[in-house]
Amino acid sequence: MSLEKIVQSALAEQPIEMKEAFAEAMQERIAMALEEKYKKMAKESDDMEDEDEDDSDDEEDDSKDDKKKKDDDEDEDEE
Repeated sequence: MSLEKIVQSALAEQPIEMKEAFAEAMQERIAMALEEKYKKMAKESDDMEDEDEDDSDDEEDDSKDDKKKKDDDEDEDEE
């Protein structure tokens, strides 16, 4: 891990190498954190889309039921 490289550079009094090792370690940690956050957001987005699809299916079923009921009511009125 880069942490060992940072400590070795610091003990050997090599500030440039320490700075580079530190920057590399920070870049890796930030990249991992951003990747995890992206995955979490993508999963939440997929979950929300699934819920929206379920809701739209229910609305379609309701509109079909309403139309059928209206047609039935019109048939009764004609008789």
